[in-house]
Amino acid sequence: MNIQKSYPYILIVGSIVGLLASFTLVLNTIELIKNPNIELPCNINPFVSCSSVANTWQNEIFNFPNALLGMIAFSMLLAIGAMLLSGYRARKEFWLLVNLGTLAAMTFVIWFFYQSVYNIGSLCIYCMFVWVVTWPIFLYTTVWNIREGHFNVEHRMLNILNFVSRHHIQILATVYLIAIFLILFQFKDFFFS
Repeated sequence: MNIQKSYPYILIVGSIVGLLASFTLVLNTIELIKNPNIELPCNINPFVSCSSVANTWQNEIFNFPNALLGMIAFSMLLAIGAMLLSGYRARKEFWLLVNLGTLAAMTFVIWFFYQSVYNIGSLCIYCMFVWVVTWPIFLYTTVWNIREGHFNVEHRMLNILNFVSRHHIQILATVYLIAIFLILFQFKDFFFS
């Protein structure tokens, strides 16, 4: 995979999916505020239930719906992807900030994944779309920065970064497989009863 050519498309497609999922989550939150007893269409069963996740403190960690952060972040990433396609090249510092932002998003996604699977005990289908696109956006932003030479790091760290750059597809597949395994194991009674 040629990251330099595909990275803008990864940003654009991932951002569109994340933006649509975040927007839908905001609409669902508004519906729940209007009518707390509403049965949302994404309430499929006790295991996949948007309402179960939306009605928790974890869904409003900063006292407003987390999905608003998603709408802002994915809009910015969509603009960055479009900027790359237009041929515009930003400075190294800009790309390091983008990497830092995607790292923050990835950290938040891991935290929310853990909360959903282990504490809330339900999954939100739209949250899962956000998780699925945030992982490659972070990974390929990192790979982009590695290949563009934006990281000034010592030799040992450079070896790790080069490993990530060479094995990005395997790393992404491993992350997805681990997430699926953790979900299946935690909800084994639901799946295998």
